[in-house]
Amino acid sequence: MLLLPEVVRRLSTLRVGRFESPGLLGMTASVPRVLDNEEAIAHVIARWGDDLCGLLNALTRDELDALAKEMRLESPTGAWELRTQLWDAGAALERAGAAVNLRIQPAPIVLGGHLVVQALPRGLFPPSPVFPRPLPEPAAPRPPIEEPETVDDLLAAADAAIGVRLGPRGRDKGAWGIRAQALLGVPDTGSDEPDWRGDVEIKTVPVARDPSGLWRVVEDPAIAMVGDGVFAKLQRTLWLARATLDHGDAVVDDATIVSWYLLDWDADVARLARRYLHDRPKGPAGTLARGKYLGKRFFADCGLLATLNGNPEGDNSRDH
Repeated sequence: MLLLPEVVRRLSTLRVGRFESPGLLGMTASVPRVLDNEEAIAHVIARWGDDLCGLLNALTRDELDALAKEMRLESPTGAWELRTQLWDAGAALERAGAAVNLRIQPAPIVLGGHLVVQALPRGLFPPSPVFPRPLPEPAAPRPPIEEPETVDDLLAAADAAIGVRLGPRGRDKGAWGIRAQALLGVPDTGSDEPDWRGDVEIKTVPVARDPSGLWRVVEDPAIAMVGDGVFAKLQRTLWLARATLDHGDAVVDDATIVSWYLLDWDADVARLARRYLHDRPKGPAGTLARGKYLGKRFFADCGLLATLNGNPEGDNSRDH
């Protein structure tokens, strides 16, 4: 192992995050506070043996520099550049010079200075001439006169909603979501069933530009109140990527729809939902009510981020 012993020992004591693989939970609680070198190496391999991005994200800048020197790589200026360079070198070693399909060895992107693997899209989304998708130009609202009859009609309404400015949100955090749903011609019934004809749940997910220029999800979206039919609402979901608008120095509360993504439930989505669903208070300060939320990493793993930032392999975009 090229990492210094003290680095390996530090890594072996790091707490396992709540959204990491369920098989890792409790790992650090079951080991002594101080491990010898062989135990620490085994611990690090068990946690990151098949997750090079996770390992590189866990290393500090000095540790990245030391690893780059061990691999005889030039050390660039930024930590994120170091992580990218080290991933490229590690990926090349893994494939031993062979040409490997991106589905087998997907290249990560940089978000927030860390490496993030974007899963390929598994659902429908609108085409784009360039990626990352540009912020859409302002569009006039054109909601359908009647509720869409078919899924194709629903997606056509979602197309028409891209670029529409949603206006000031006010104190109601759900106002933009309600307005976005109205643009699709779907009434807000407050029912426990999915919003459109009991078949498709409509949810907005807040996104923003990262300093790298790529799109990222900025908040865990609420799915349902604790006790409601959470998984029933995720069986078929139309995700509307919603960006808050920057009007420069002017303090303007506004947002728009950047894109959409229709995701159907399958075994992989079910596994991801169970991993990333969590509950926390939902409502004003001091509330006892709790809601179910989806962790941001769900949207990298389910393919939504790739529909915003670029899909290097294949194309599920909806052909108009």
